[in-house]
Amino acid sequence: MRKTGKSKALLATGTMMAALLGGVITAAPAHAADPVCTGSTTVQTTGDRHFVVPKNVANSTIYCYLQYGHTGAGVRALQKNMNSCYGKTLTLDSSFGPATRDALRDVQGRIGAAVDGVYGRETMSKMKWARYSNETGARYDCVSLP
Repeated sequence: MRKTGKSKALLATGTMMAALLGGVITAAPAHAADPVCTGSTTVQTTGDRHFVVPKNVANSTIYCYLQYGHTGAGVRALQKNMNSCYGKTLTLDSSFGPATRDALRDVQGRIGAAVDGVYGRETMSKMKWARYSNETGARYDCVSLP
């Protein structure tokens, strides 16, 4: 088959579009549909106990993500939980810096989550979370979220 100028241009355009679309689809992170965790919330459990987990304040959802460079109460809740349940010694500075990223990667490896240094749905659901007493505020134990 003989290629004309028009068919070459169409082929080049199609190839470029496929490359662009393929790049967009494969480059989207797994947490792309979830908002950033901008705060934290208390989740009541049975008895007089509760968890403190990151959440997106605007959407009032715990299905959110955190990554290097983020700051705020959501980061602090994650840092505190990794200290409490995984023996980390992070400074509770509410800043997702190199130490928090490295600690999260270690935790992700231990719990069988993707080791990417990004907190999202998979990490949240596989992590153990500290339960605290409503009465005293003391840590009771570390368990999976209900």
